[in-house]
Amino acid sequence: MKNTHNSRKGFTLIEMIGVLAIIGILASVVAPRVIESIRDAKVTSAISSVNAAKTAVLNYYQRYDRIPFDGDLTTYSNNRPGADGTAPANESGNADTLGHILYYQELLMEEIKTPIGEAEEGALDFAVGCVATSGSGACDAGGGSATYAANNLFFKSAGNATRVAYYYIPKLTKQEAAALGTKVNGPFPVTVQGEDSIIAESTIGGSVPGNISGANCWFSAEASDGTHDAYLYVAHQ
Repeated sequence: MKNTHNSRKGFTLIEMIGVLAIIGILASVVAPRVIESIRDAKVTSAISSVNAAKTAVLNYYQRYDRIPFDGDLTTYSNNRPGADGTAPANESGNADTLGHILYYQELLMEEIKTPIGEAEEGALDFAVGCVATSGSGACDAGGGSATYAANNLFFKSAGNATRVAYYYIPKLTKQEAAALGTKVNGPFPVTVQGEDSIIAESTIGGSVPGNISGANCWFSAEASDGTHDAYLYVAHQ
């Protein structure tokens, strides 16, 4: 009689290798798109944060009939609490910003941070600021160092305003900066292709052919670690 107890069914080694190869091919195709979708969602969320700041600034303006310069504000940063109830060490001595008032005093904003970009302890930080559009006005809130108008940083939506509120996001990766620039400043001409070209079109003081003269999102030149700081238009007076 035939012994059926010893017969076993299963995958052969070749079949298993074939399945793994197919999984690997699918992963190589799908994974980049998943990563891109996640990054795109984060950039969209960052733009929502900028829009929330705009709403907060407009509410403040309706209440007080002005948008205050950062330098006009009294000291709040040294007294505001950190996560443990004490003032963060890197906040000591920092200049106060419009964002401080909107977040810590007026409670018109829920947060001053986006899912893209990265704060650097003791130096760069997320911020909402207000700068003069002429003279020596500088977008230096949060550690930024861009000078408005003097080095081609000119927000398209600000027009002939005397002061403009902006959102500063430090240390964006090249992919984040390109995605943000595309969503805020795009669409670009067909001649602008690739992440470097998109960023170059909106780089402060840029000299590339076709560099736009007015944008609502500007980037600093590439840092040694490959990142860019971003300055986005919020509102103006």
